[in-house]
Amino acid sequence: MANYRTVYDETTRTWHGPTVKHLFNPEASMGQIMLEVLSRSPDRVMQQDMDTGRSLTYAEFRTRLIRFAQNLTAAGLRPGEVVVLANANSENLAPLACALLTIGVPFNPLAPAFNEDDMENMLRTTKPKLVFADADNYEVVRMALERAVPRGDTLPPIYVFECTRDDVKHAEDFMKETGSEETFVAPYLGDSKKTVAAILCSSGTSGPHKGVQVTHAACMHMTLRTRFFDATPSVHFNFSALHWATGFASMLTPFFSGTIRLITRKSFSERQFLEAVEKYRVEAIFLPTAYSNAVMAHPRTKTADLSSLKIWMVGGSHVPEELRDRIDALLHPTGGRSVTTYGSSENGACAMDIPKRKPGATGPLMLNTMIRIVDENGNRLGVGKQGELLTKMSVEFGGYYGNEEASRNAIDSDGFFRTGDIGYIDEEGYLHVVDRKKDIFKYSGLQVVPTELEAIITAIEGVQEVCVVGIRNTQNATDVPAAVIVRRPDSKLDASQVRSIVDGQVSDYKRLRGGVHFLPELPKTQTGKVMRRKVIEMISRMNHNNAS
Repeated sequence: MANYRTVYDETTRTWHGPTVKHLFNPEASMGQIMLEVLSRSPDRVMQQDMDTGRSLTYAEFRTRLIRFAQNLTAAGLRPGEVVVLANANSENLAPLACALLTIGVPFNPLAPAFNEDDMENMLRTTKPKLVFADADNYEVVRMALERAVPRGDTLPPIYVFECTRDDVKHAEDFMKETGSEETFVAPYLGDSKKTVAAILCSSGTSGPHKGVQVTHAACMHMTLRTRFFDATPSVHFNFSALHWATGFASMLTPFFSGTIRLITRKSFSERQFLEAVEKYRVEAIFLPTAYSNAVMAHPRTKTADLSSLKIWMVGGSHVPEELRDRIDALLHPTGGRSVTTYGSSENGACAMDIPKRKPGATGPLMLNTMIRIVDENGNRLGVGKQGELLTKMSVEFGGYYGNEEASRNAIDSDGFFRTGDIGYIDEEGYLHVVDRKKDIFKYSGLQVVPTELEAIITAIEGVQEVCVVGIRNTQNATDVPAAVIVRRPDSKLDASQVRSIVDGQVSDYKRLRGGVHFLPELPKTQTGKVMRRKVIEMISRMNHNNAS
């Protein structure tokens, strides 16, 4: 990792990560590469299902992929048509998704726990030819589909995984033998930079989800830093289903790294996490900040056998240094550590602190990544100057599906993506992400950064989670800082204690004039990100109720 560093071009005021060419043909389609890899090591394990105990070898995965591809094609599915996958991780979901990649059918993975409105929004956007659901969300998907499809139009069929009902279509019907599996050849789909592989959902933390188009070339870019390292494969795990970029990437990386992907259908729980690591000797995991915090607060974590765990990646939102300190203290005796990353669904991972941890920083830029930082007028800024982060990869951003205006507005004239995040890059080339541009607010004209206050409150004894937002004070016509806190079990922390500690560490304009509130949990997206707009609504309701 000695040459893993960020280079700054002072002339253009642009930072560059290391430039690397992929080992595989960048013009190839993902299906061509995946089937080639699967054929080389037929007995190697690709996927382990912790719910059933069953595993899939490369040969078994390859056969199921091909059968899905052949049967879906026989059913009339054509390249360019869209399929929606409203599924949790399950044994046959990845073979299906990879089959769709192979035959050139973009899929739109949706969070299996989306409500009817969120489902309808994306179904209306993508207009799928087929929809796949799970037994426990079939009715929600069906009702959302009926709302999304214009009256009089034919509803696309819904196929359900692992379902015993007689009155639904079964996804497993597409896995029947064809008799021609061994003669199947993955087709070349055309220009990999323009061919859409998947339509991922944007985070949805500040508004309705948008469909982020990921090309086959972008899929290749996601796997640049992965290599076949060991004859004995390591086990990687996260709770992310395919609808989140980390879930999508974790499905692809075993083809390029040789790792075993451990899956579960179940939602996050501390017990499920600890069981995964202990039973399957997991070496690398990804958990959002909130989930990592919950694991570290769980009483059994201190006595659990986490000796196999070498990389605990945490991200998706601001990561407090105090949380990383606790993770590192837990893992250090057996050679493990925390890693944090910064990225987006639109451009993938942009920075990661694999080389070393630096307090307050996310890390140096990743392979084939460029970043510029601009002020409010679009002027480029230099080293140490704080502004909006603009990112660009060697592969262009694919745009938003069915939304040309949003696609145009998302990039500048040089093709850099406007992240909406505020940050800076220091003299060592490490990226520091300060906060979301939309989340920063002003009190009487002075800027308040929520993550700064959250870092102070997180360090208070008894705090498990916190979210700081700006609440409108109509009397003074300004926003005031307010905090919502989730206490740790058995904590008796009260609002006056929090105010006293915060007031002693911040300037007057950053004091929590909007109040300190306690809730059993914070509202989150399906990927574990705190929904700040929901927090603002909750505080407004509590303040209104207290006033009346």
